[in-house]
Amino acid sequence: MKTSQIFAISALIISGVFFSVLSLFELSFIEWFISDVILGVILYFSYLVIASVWGGSELSYSRFLKKATVQE
Repeated sequence: MKTSQIFAISALIISGVFFSVLSLFELSFIEWFISDVILGVILYFSYLVIASVWGGSELSYSRFLKKATVQE
């Protein structure tokens, strides 16, 4: 399974659990908005951790440089 697929599936699971728990409470619009921002921050940082662990951008960048220098 690709890293992007793992991230998408884990994001859906985390979102589902998060909203299931929040639906148990009566929240106002502002509270829902704040909880959405918190969830977004958590997912963003988890994406950064996954990307840094597997080094996806470094590999893509080095491949791009190799292709660019070969074509010249």
